[in-house]
Parts: sequence; C-alpha cells; structure tokens
Amino acid sequence: MRQPLFTNHDKYHLHKILGFGCLFNFFLRIYWLVVFGSMYIYADSQTSLLIPIAHLTLSLSSIIFQVPQTRLNSKIIIWKELQLHNMIFTSRSAIIMIYSIICIRNNININSKYYYLYQIGKLALILLHHMLADYITLKYNMNEKTTTRDINWENISDNVKSLVKKYYAICQILAINALILTDNEKFGSGAIESAFLIMFPIQLSTFLMTLVRKSIISNISWHIFYGLSLLSPFLIVINTINGATEGNKNKLEFAKIYLPILYIIFRLEYNFNKYYLMFHVFTINMYIQYKNNNRMIV
Repeated sequence: MRQPLFTNHDKYHLHKILGFGCLFNFFLRIYWLVVFGSMYIYADSQTSLLIPIAHLTLSLSSIIFQVPQTRLNSKIIIWKELQLHNMIFTSRSAIIMIYSIICIRNNININSKYYYLYQIGKLALILLHHMLADYITLKYNMNEKTTTRDINWENISDNVKSLVKKYYAICQILAINALILTDNEKFGSGAIESAFLIMFPIQLSTFLMTLVRKSIISNISWHIFYGLSLLSPFLIVINTINGATEGNKNKLEFAKIYLPILYIIFRLEYNFNKYYLMFHVFTINMYIQYKNNNRMIV
C-alpha cells in the first residue's frame, strides 16, 4: 500500500526543504553543464561554499529518522549502515569541494609551487573517509554484502545481477579515481565539479529508497534510476576531453585514462587492496606531473 511521502518525523521540515532544494540544484547544474559546459561553481563566488554545506547538511539531517539496524532482504529501505555510509561519502565530496575552494581563494592552484600540498591533502581526505566507511561496515555489516551493489532485486536473472553489480563497482572505482586525479581550477571544472557530480548518485539513492519504502516506486525502478545517475560524473570526463587543447593532451591527460582502467583490473580481477591502489594512482600521477614540469613543482 502506498504511504504518504511526508510524515511528522521531520518536525520543522528542514530535511524536506533541503532535500528538494538539493535535488533541484543537482538537476539545474547538470543541465548547465550539458548545455553551457559549466556548472558555474566558481571558487571566488561568495556563494560557492554554500553548495557543499547545504548538501552535507541534508545528509547529516537524516539522522533524525529512525532506521533498522540491519538490512531487510525483501525490500529496498534505508538501514543504519547505508545511512552512515551515505553521510560519509556525501561528506567526502562536500569536504573536498570546501577544501578546494578555500585553496583556490588562498592562491593554491594548478600554477602554484605549493600545489602538491593541495593534492596530498586531498588524498588524505579521501583516505580518511574511506577508513571511516570501512569502520562502519565492520560495526554494522552482518552478512558480508555491500551497501549498494547487493541491493534487493525483483525477478532478475543472476547473469543480469552480476553484470549490474560489476557496473556499480566500476562506477564507484571511477569516482574514487576522479577525486584523486582531477585538478583544482578556479572555475570549478576539475575537482570541484567532479566532487559535486560524484555526490549526486549518493544523495539520489537515499531519496529513491524513501520512494521505495513508501511504495511509490519498485525495487527495480530504484536500480534503473540509480544506475542512470551513476553516468553523471562521465559528463566531466567528456567535457574535459572536448575542452582540451592539443598542447594539453599529453602524458598527464593520458594517465588519467589508463590509471583508472588499471585500478579496475587490479581491484576487480585480482582483488588488490583499494588503499594500495589509491596510493599508487596518486603517486604515478604526481610523478608524471613532476616529469612534465607543469603545474606542481616549478
């Protein structure tokens, strides 16, 4: 039976207002990116910091809702591990956006001799958030299932499930690599926009789970919409490639293509440790930047 979308749990309507505001913000900026080639999240704008703060506040405000401690097998609904994971990975994007904006405002950009410190700091933030997520998994996971790749299905063959789970895993790996490899640019087209787009599927998935719990959409609809949302960060890649000049299409840009591919192979086929792979992607990228004698060390 379909249930009402709005309840009395959100007494002051903070979560609802933030939720629809953030959803509108996502769709508006993705539209701008597709049509105009930019999401207009400029580091020197007075309002740029409000964007990650609003999205992070939305995720943190979900703590007001009581959720089951364990996953239900029959239906897609939010449970404690997923709730905390979504907070952590939203925080990952939001904090990187805030960190990147602050660095730009303090003239630590791709042309600064201290830029390598920005990259090291960004990697540390990524690692910290993933360690927090692993701690949450260790504390709350009872069945060795991942939070998103093992979400419930409806009448789907095992072969299709396996393919979709691999697609989810690849998209998550590409998101990690995008955060590590993108540069910090004043007009947001690198790390800032990447972090914002990577946050989109995370926050949308939670909203979609609410719709499933209210019987507004089905389990399979959740997978369809979530799967489509995972395509959004590819807009950054396409936009970057289209906007690159011949002079910029060098070893550094090429590395940002083959390093994620190698990460996928070593992680999914050989089960290499993700922290080991993150560190090596970061180190190789830094080395190539140094050898190119551009951006990092002058």
